[in-house]
Amino acid sequence: MTCGALCIFPLDLPAQEVRRLHSLLSPEEQARAARFLAPLHRDRFAVAHGRLREILAARLAVAPDLLQFDSGEHGKPHLAGSEGRSGLQFNLSHSADHGLVGWAQGRHLGVDVELWRPLGDEEALVRRFFSPVENAAYAALPAAGRTQGFFECWTRKEAYIKAVGRGLGLPLDSFDVSFGAGREPALLRPSAQVPGDRSWALAAPPVGPGISVAVMLEGDACHVLPAH
Repeated sequence: MTCGALCIFPLDLPAQEVRRLHSLLSPEEQARAARFLAPLHRDRFAVAHGRLREILAARLAVAPDLLQFDSGEHGKPHLAGSEGRSGLQFNLSHSADHGLVGWAQGRHLGVDVELWRPLGDEEALVRRFFSPVENAAYAALPAAGRTQGFFECWTRKEAYIKAVGRGLGLPLDSFDVSFGAGREPALLRPSAQVPGDRSWALAAPPVGPGISVAVMLEGDACHVLPAH
């Protein structure tokens, strides 16, 4: 029985499709899109949120434009209205021209997608945001594998803070995740700032060269099956 899914999709689409997805958005979402100065960023926002509506609406058997959303104490969005009682949980992420939606029935989750790219002083970011355990794991990587290691670690940490609903209010160095060639994705140490009554499982399915994806799911197992 399927308890959830990950859907990765392109954000750069023909203008007609962008307009169609934009029409699905709520007035508040359309206002948020309009605040982007660059048309490219405005259109990518519309596509990401329009596709989110389509994916959730297909699961709930409702019209995409009728879905209502609200946000929690730390800003994590969730379904509102009558669909808010469905138990369907979701999370959205996007990076450059890629969007990612994850959904799960009755289980909280967080997802993140990142395209690998130059970041300037990558090592300074590692020192600032990674935990001591993660700093040591990064330093142990061969130089040619460090950018991949950085984005593996970053997506897994982002997925965790989104899953627990704390966002960047949770210090990124307060917990450890595994990364690097040959290491299974895992939450090695949960944050002491997150209530300990829930367990979390991590998966990082391969989706292609130069891109990292992670999903953190409430529970003791997270298995991502290939799409058919």
